[in-house]
Formats: sequence, structure tokens, C-alpha cells
Amino acid sequence: MASQESDRDEDIDTATLLEKSQDFQRRRTVGRITVAVLAVSLVLNAILIGSNLIFLFRGNQPSYETGFDSDLLGVKSQIQVIKNRFSGGVELDQHGHFAVDPSGSQYVGEPSKEVDAAWRELLNGLNLDLDASEYDPAGNTYQWEESGLYFTGLEVFHSLHCLNRLRQAFYPDHYKYIFNQPGDPSRHDHIGHCINQLREALQCHADLTPMEWKRVGDKIILNTATEHQCRDFGQIHAWAQQRQTQFFKIPAVMNGSLVVVD
Repeated sequence: MASQESDRDEDIDTATLLEKSQDFQRRRTVGRITVAVLAVSLVLNAILIGSNLIFLFRGNQPSYETGFDSDLLGVKSQIQVIKNRFSGGVELDQHGHFAVDPSGSQYVGEPSKEVDAAWRELLNGLNLDLDASEYDPAGNTYQWEESGLYFTGLEVFHSLHCLNRLRQAFYPDHYKYIFNQPGDPSRHDHIGHCINQLREALQCHADLTPMEWKRVGDKIILNTATEHQCRDFGQIHAWAQQRQTQFFKIPAVMNGSLVVVD
């Protein structure tokens, strides 16, 4: 009897040890799974957080679409990127004669009231008067004593102004008064400055849209009617027009004791 009871006790102990061993194995397996799940979760969260940080960092980086550090702060809200198909190129007609696309013709050609009016409208907003809420001058530009406003402008208008001066230089007899203003640089210096201004502006913005060539008869001509990614000038123009300078009302400018050289 004692031997049978001892055998039963041993069976119970063995069963108990087996249950404990199996329970330990289950808990260890569950523990490993839990650790693995936590590890995967941490890795995924790290990737997600990293991706968000990269997105936020890139989103805050200066760009053509959001504005660069050198762009005027007040106008950045007006930046809108559009696709624009260029016009005004040279084509060949059905007889093989060169013909110019008439789009944009209001800005070119022999001097006329209509051409001058088109350029005046385009340059309406060339010079601006801004307060400190839209421009932080840091001592870099002139401040009108009368109004406290800062005299400034946007470089795109400066480039357009220079392009207009080159246009006018093609017709020196008609526009001779333009380059003979008292206190202004000489005609030679003014034209030289404008050529360099446009060269630097073109190099600065470096449009990388590929040129396209096509064959027409025995000629290979450039197709200029290609699509470009552009800032919407209409938006910027409207903003500038509302802030154009009133320097012609300044007494010192009106009486000629202070001359604005453009």
C-alpha cells in the first residue's frame, strides 16, 4: 500500500511539474510574442514619426512654390504656381515664309500709344510703398520722412522695366527723352545695366524646361509654344498695384530737389 501511494505521489508530482513546465513554455511564448509585437510597433511608430518629420521639414523648406528667404515676406501669400504655354514665337506659314505668333503683340512693334499703354499697365506696381507689417527693412531701403513708409519694389518689375528700356532703345529718336533725364545715368550706362540685369535674372531663375525643335520643309525651327511651370504673375501684379508708390506726391520729388533714379 505504501508503495502504491508513493507511486501515486510521484505521478502527481510529475503531472504537476509537466503542467508547470507547459505553463512556463506558454508564458515564455506569449512573452516573446508580446516583445516582438512591441518591437514591431516601436519600429513602425519610429518610421511614421520620421516620415512626418521629414514631410514637415521639407514642407517648411524655402521653395519656388512657398517662397525663398530672399522673397518679400508680404507677397509670399500671393504665390501660386501655374502652367503657362509661352507664345509669340516665330513660325513658318504654308508658303514657307516666317510669321510671328501674334500673342503678346501688344508689347512689341513700332512705337504707338497702344504699345506704350500696354507697358504702362504691365509696370503699374514697379515701385512700392510698404509699412513694417509687410516689409522688414533692417535699414536696407529708404524710408520716406513724410509717411514713414518704406520705398521698395519687386525684382520681377525691375526686370520688366529693363526689358522696356531695351525696347525703347530700338527707337532712339522716338524715346530720346527717356535717356536724357537730368541726373540720370547716360544712355550707354543705363542700357548696359539693363542687359546685365536681365542676364542675371535669367541665370538666377534658370528655367529648365527642354527646348523642342521641329522640321518644316528644309528648316528645323524652335517650337517656343511649350508649357512652363510659372508663378502666377497676375496674382503678384494685383498685389503690387494696390501698394504702388505715391512718391510723386512728395514735395521734394515734386520740386526736383530729390530725384528717383530707376
